[in-house]
Amino acid sequence: MEARSAAVRGDGTGKDAAVYRRFQFGNLAELSMLDLRTYRDEQASTGAGWRKIDSSDRSITGRAQMDWLTSGIVTSSAQWKIVGNPVMISPVVFPPLDHRTMRAITETVGLPDAGIPYNTDQWDGYSADRRRLFDAIAANGVNNTVFLTGDIHTSWACDLPVNAADYPGAGTVGTELVVSSLTSVNIDDILGVPPRTATVAVEQAIKSTNHHIRYVEPDSHGYGVFEVNEQGAQMDWFYINDPMNPHATVGHAVSYWVADGTQQAHPVANPLDPAGYRPGTGT
Repeated sequence: MEARSAAVRGDGTGKDAAVYRRFQFGNLAELSMLDLRTYRDEQASTGAGWRKIDSSDRSITGRAQMDWLTSGIVTSSAQWKIVGNPVMISPVVFPPLDHRTMRAITETVGLPDAGIPYNTDQWDGYSADRRRLFDAIAANGVNNTVFLTGDIHTSWACDLPVNAADYPGAGTVGTELVVSSLTSVNIDDILGVPPRTATVAVEQAIKSTNHHIRYVEPDSHGYGVFEVNEQGAQMDWFYINDPMNPHATVGHAVSYWVADGTQQAHPVANPLDPAGYRPGTGT
């Protein structure tokens, strides 16, 4: 999902030109493609580096790109605001606690305000940037923001909470749908165990402390099919049975549906109709 290029050419552009860009699909959807490698501050290390995560001076987007992204989302006339997002924006922390409690812990032992992140390469490592973006979406009453994400080689469907420790009570600002890899290694490959064995407990642990995460599957390889229309947005996950076999078969695994105006992802039984290209109704 990374929006990058070795050389950019156009009206007066070159190697230093911005790569992030935006595409309009009538009044239905606007797609903003991000570049989260070029302008970011150095990734925070674990341990002592956790203190940097909450710093308002650190950015994953850079100021210009954040202003461009925020302005584009809150002023868009499109029904659906889609963001091509290189790394996960959903908070995945252990545990998410209310801000007052976590602030006290931060001051005493140095843990980040939002909780302990498992991956500081993601937006979890730049929580002030995420808070700025989420606050702007919430303050402007923006509906139908969907982040489409890759990079992590695993599958996720998440609601984006205003406050992860008070989900769903505090509300949501959008959803995130994350697709797996076709061949790049994921969790079971790294552990050297059969799929759907050791990682099932990991899935349950993640969801038990991050209630806004509706679906996580860290083993299977495959791809996603995404579509939006006036009624809603849907992602279908398809998994292949053997990433090393050129004759591998593929099958539908799960589908999640985001109804217009709801900012929440819900499972549905049926994948998109390939004949009609129409998302399901969620019923």
